[in-house]
Amino acid sequence: MEENIIFNLKNFKSKILPTITVCGSALFLMHGKVSANQIDTTNQAQTDAQTTATVNNTSANGTSNDNNTALTNSDASATTSAADSQSSAATTATANAASATTTTANAAATAATADNSEQTNYNQNDKGNYAYLDSVKLSDNGQPQVSGWNATNSSEGKPYHYIIAYDNTTKSEIARTQVTNPVSRPDIQKAHNVYGAAQSGFNVNLKLSADALANADSISFISRYSASASGNSNYTDFWFAPITFDKENHAYLDSVTVNNNQLQVSGWNATNLAANKPYHTISVYDRTTKQVVASQTVKAVSRPDLAKVYPDVDNADQSGFNVSFDLSKLNLNHQLQIISSYSADANAQLTDAVNYYFTPITNGNYTNQGNLDGIDISNGQQLIVAGWHADDISKLESNHYLILFDNTANKQVTAVKSATTSRSDVAKAYPSINTAASSGFRTSFNLNELNLTPGHSYSLVSRYSTSANGNGGDGQYTDKWFSLPSFNKHEYSLDGVEMTSEGLHVTGWMASDFSLNRNNAYIIVLSNGKEIGRQKVELYNRTDVAKANASIFNSLNSGFNTTVKFDPAQATGNLQVLMRFSGSEDGNSDYDDQYSSTYATNAGSFDQITVSDNGIYVSGWHASDQSANKPYQYLIFVDAESGKELYRQQVLDINRSRPDVASVEPAIINSGKSGYQLYFNIPSSLDHHTVRVIHRITSDVNGNSDYVDVESQPVSIHADKWAWPFPAVGEGHFSGAQLFGVNPGGEFRQNGFHDGLDFGSYDHPGAHVQAIHSGKIVSVGYTAGLDWYVLEDTGDYLIVYQEAFASRGDINVTPGQQINVGDVIGTRDTSHVHIGITKNHNFNYDLANSFNNNGTWLNPLEIIRNGLNG
Repeated sequence: MEENIIFNLKNFKSKILPTITVCGSALFLMHGKVSANQIDTTNQAQTDAQTTATVNNTSANGTSNDNNTALTNSDASATTSAADSQSSAATTATANAASATTTTANAAATAATADNSEQTNYNQNDKGNYAYLDSVKLSDNGQPQVSGWNATNSSEGKPYHYIIAYDNTTKSEIARTQVTNPVSRPDIQKAHNVYGAAQSGFNVNLKLSADALANADSISFISRYSASASGNSNYTDFWFAPITFDKENHAYLDSVTVNNNQLQVSGWNATNLAANKPYHTISVYDRTTKQVVASQTVKAVSRPDLAKVYPDVDNADQSGFNVSFDLSKLNLNHQLQIISSYSADANAQLTDAVNYYFTPITNGNYTNQGNLDGIDISNGQQLIVAGWHADDISKLESNHYLILFDNTANKQVTAVKSATTSRSDVAKAYPSINTAASSGFRTSFNLNELNLTPGHSYSLVSRYSTSANGNGGDGQYTDKWFSLPSFNKHEYSLDGVEMTSEGLHVTGWMASDFSLNRNNAYIIVLSNGKEIGRQKVELYNRTDVAKANASIFNSLNSGFNTTVKFDPAQATGNLQVLMRFSGSEDGNSDYDDQYSSTYATNAGSFDQITVSDNGIYVSGWHASDQSANKPYQYLIFVDAESGKELYRQQVLDINRSRPDVASVEPAIINSGKSGYQLYFNIPSSLDHHTVRVIHRITSDVNGNSDYVDVESQPVSIHADKWAWPFPAVGEGHFSGAQLFGVNPGGEFRQNGFHDGLDFGSYDHPGAHVQAIHSGKIVSVGYTAGLDWYVLEDTGDYLIVYQEAFASRGDINVTPGQQINVGDVIGTRDTSHVHIGITKNHNFNYDLANSFNNNGTWLNPLEIIRNGLNG
């Protein structure tokens, strides 16, 4: 017999519970609870602990209480008198205890003999009550088998050992059995040297009623040693922790299939709630009409797998079912639900049973299922459709049609009778649909006979009909409509584009639904939207295109590989490829066009422009379709503001390999050899300027005519550095009176302090005073002592140029003008130019402190020499 463990306590440890004995009766400290002379409701508060209780119910005259009272939910007192006990014995003695009288007497004699042979050296002072529930197993017939041990000195003189089952819901005893064959436990004797420990084991079966198993929420098992053969007086109890039974209703519908016009249902339903309900029924409930339409009594199917999953559920190993229902009695267009019922009466209603309601197997009017798996018109000859349509009504409507319907024109295009094909995948996905396994279709329409109209919207209708005529419309039919992809698609790809000396070579593919009845294919090249060449092409098969674009008409016959001939020099703007299907031979009327993205015909990049202290390095690439017969290349530097040319130099290191450019600019001839590089020393005309660099390809040896250019972003050539006002002289030399600050020779000034640096016409010759830093002109004015002056704001500094200009006409700049270092401020026509630098941007304040060495004015020689802020 297979046994199922429903509770295993091997991870618990025994506990010692204190006992207080009172003469004539007993009170027991059970975690703060009080025990009566019999097990009653006062004991049941201890649901979370194993509990010890000792009862010595002796009357005042010394007569023992030997009644045969079962555990009930009565509220007995802990000090019940002998007369009361005897009265109770007369009225509540149980057959269970009475039937055991002979057995228990013999057991008592045996126990007495055992007592005489019990070792005498046990610890008589040990007041502990030790116990452990090793396991509780549920047998195949739903009865618990309980094993464990209980050892205590309180068992001395109590030879009758019982195991009692107590229903914590009804608070009453539901079963007991006497331990007639104690299990030897020398391990317990060794661990707990108390009376009878060596024979303290037990392994018993208890007979629970089906009602108890079905209704009990939890059961407590009690180990009792009693001096009474009935076990109901003068006893010591140990309450083990309550065991809670599984009260869930477990079930699963393994499969619902249709076979031979039968709805076959298999699954399982296991629950302790049905322990007292032996009749198992599977019903089909029509939720649409709200009535049971079919029922079948279950012949139990063995399910050992469920016994392993639900070991604490009665009869889980016999919980399977496999039943069939006549389909003719079921309306599969209704919402049908399977119900598993356990009842005590074979004719019981659902309201009197334990029921499990499975998820409905049909959803009511939802059995008309289908899918359009694919559409293929890629070969230009046939419209091929494939998919499936599953509908239980098709067992009566046995004629299957596929109808092509023009939604735009609102009319049928054509209809064909189509045999259904096997679709086991659909049957698996929709097991409740009778015809799912044979719901597939694959049919071809002859495109030459359809006269489809590009731009129209179409649908495919799958129809099951009772009629074999026409499109089945004169009989009873069920339709499933599928939307077809719009017949207005066109796609293309340019796989390769390369400009050659003969023109543009292009490879790729072009496909369009609008190519129907437009059989002339052209490749046309446009420059800035103007045609410069065209080529009629014969398209060839591209199976890769057909696979990716099966829903585009004739996409299989879409490939091209051709050269559109023209002089590359004609490509002077943005280049574009136009792909055309035309109904006319010359391609000039009745056409459908697709335009490519644009391609540059002149492009370049300055990969590197590096300005060092003395030189400039420039590298990059420049490719142009207009480069034919233009062998010369120049780099031209122009002022970024004015556009005035400052310098040019011919580039000799040209036609360098650039495969990266060839892949990016395939429409430009010789783009793969478009690289160049140049290094040269910085001429004075470039120094301290912000410039734009022009790369020029030209047929002119001097680079002044017949050219094509690309231009860089602004580039600073020392424009953010300090410079000398007379670059040809540089720093030069100064006398003491010319220097900033207090120096010999400057004593004639107030406080001997000079607020700037004087550049004399003798020691620093040159007429043009050039800006010593880039900035903005904020003022041009005249004041006594300064003569005409110019104020420049660099952002950090205020620079004054003074004492050099005899008139306004000698000054070249105007307020608001942005200047670069090296730009001409004006023409010196005096003996010197005085340059002052301050960080204070209030010029009136600065003038007021012209002779004060208080930090207002800074030393221009140090600032320019050290290149501060640059």
